[in-house]
Amino acid sequence: MRRILRILLPMLVVALVIVIALSKCNPNTPIVPSSDVKGSTNGTKASSSETDTEPRSTAEAVTIEFKPTATGIYVARDGSIRTAEITEFSNDGFEQTRYDEATLRSYVAEWVDSYNNAKGKDSVRIETINVSDGMATLILYYDSLNAFVDFQGEDFGITSLRVGTAEYAARNFALSGLKDAEGNIVTPIDALQDEDVTVVAVSGSSLISFAGEVKFLSGSLTLVDANTVRVSSKSDTFIIFK
Repeated sequence: MRRILRILLPMLVVALVIVIALSKCNPNTPIVPSSDVKGSTNGTKASSSETDTEPRSTAEAVTIEFKPTATGIYVARDGSIRTAEITEFSNDGFEQTRYDEATLRSYVAEWVDSYNNAKGKDSVRIETINVSDGMATLILYYDSLNAFVDFQGEDFGITSLRVGTAEYAARNFALSGLKDAEGNIVTPIDALQDEDVTVVAVSGSSLISFAGEVKFLSGSLTLVDANTVRVSSKSDTFIIFK
């Protein structure tokens, strides 16, 4: 087990290997045309880059709620992020309870509060902490890509993450090698015909869900379902959703 149990290490009698994973948002919030965060490849914290702020309509957008069944990331149209960490959390095999939900809640709250206090605002918040049937679920919300990468982007395997409108992507993303959801090759011009799509550029290795249906993606990516993609790339890959 990774991040969830890492929080509890000060309370654990035995050393536990923490299994992390994976991810964000209020789906009804108007979109911010671009958010740009680049991570580090040398273990240092990520730094932020360009962010536009002009909102645009999402009237025709399909909104898919975040209902995670595995560790992963969720990207909203406004650039906010949710992460889900789902892992084993059991005292089976021990005579005495070594950790419980109350202890987990306490340490996660302390972890988040410490970060927010240092930043001077509530950039990260706890949405769900639940322990049931030997499994723990932790869902965190981040108000920006910056907050996500700074707080634990590297723990989720993300080295670069940018979100923008079709117009922003046409000007700033080196779109190439795209396919539609059925696997047919498409050109960047065709993929960006609909101005209401949201474009994500990402590098790293993670499972990412989106607030809408995936319409186009880089040919090297794996489409898991209508709104979820498995990413594994050292360079930028692209997902276009609506």
